[in-house]
Amino acid sequence: MKRSSTLYKKIVVLLAVAVFCIALARLTSLFTGGVLFNELLAPVQGGITRVWHKAGDYVEYIGHARQISDENEDLRNQVRELTWENNRLQEYVSENHRLRELLDFKERYAQQYTLLGARVISRAPNTLSSMVVIDRGSKDGVQKNMVAVSNAGLVGKVIAVGPNTAEVLLILDREGAAGALVEETRTPGVVEGAEEGPGLLKMVSLPYDAKLQKGEMVVTSGMGGIFPPGLPIGKITKVEGSGINKFAVVQPLVDFDRLEELFLITESRQSQ
Repeated sequence: MKRSSTLYKKIVVLLAVAVFCIALARLTSLFTGGVLFNELLAPVQGGITRVWHKAGDYVEYIGHARQISDENEDLRNQVRELTWENNRLQEYVSENHRLRELLDFKERYAQQYTLLGARVISRAPNTLSSMVVIDRGSKDGVQKNMVAVSNAGLVGKVIAVGPNTAEVLLILDREGAAGALVEETRTPGVVEGAEEGPGLLKMVSLPYDAKLQKGEMVVTSGMGGIFPPGLPIGKITKVEGSGINKFAVVQPLVDFDRLEELFLITESRQSQ
């Protein structure tokens, strides 16, 4: 607003100068009589001409400045639109990549499971409850204790079902423990939420003489009657304790912080 007021004042001054120059030029044109008179008026006429040219240049400068300002505003709008469009396209690419991975997973396990796709629509408001809400419910055939998986591995199990939504308890929760074994050595144990760090798991109830190595894969054992065998859980990152107190810290394969889509196993066609 202040900038517009200043520009208005400058335009008024320029108009006043222009009127003055025109009037003065008209006046001098009326008095054309002799060399002496022309000599006397020459400095005045020269000054008028210079002022007129400068006024014209300034008016032209103001016009260019206004044009440049408008062009800059148009460019800023275009940049905002292109940035928004670029972000939208990146989101499409990311979603397309995730959906392709999910489709590959579904095709890979088509002979073993019937899978129902779902989207995560909300998360628990605190870290004490590792639970997510999905957009599938009893109307879609969802039932309590159905197993949730992603293309990376085991996610958790359904603990509550509504008509259109369901709650999935993640394996990160202590209540979401699953029977497990080390894939390479077939060493059995139980995987549960760990206190050693956020997003980590702990494999406990190991045999006294269990020999575990960093990097070994942990999968579901099928013990307990809920989780089918062979689902990837994570990899051992370190082994602590000894004897009956020995346990392994497991890094889950699923990135729970970025979990957006998952599958529910509605039917398993393999033996426990």
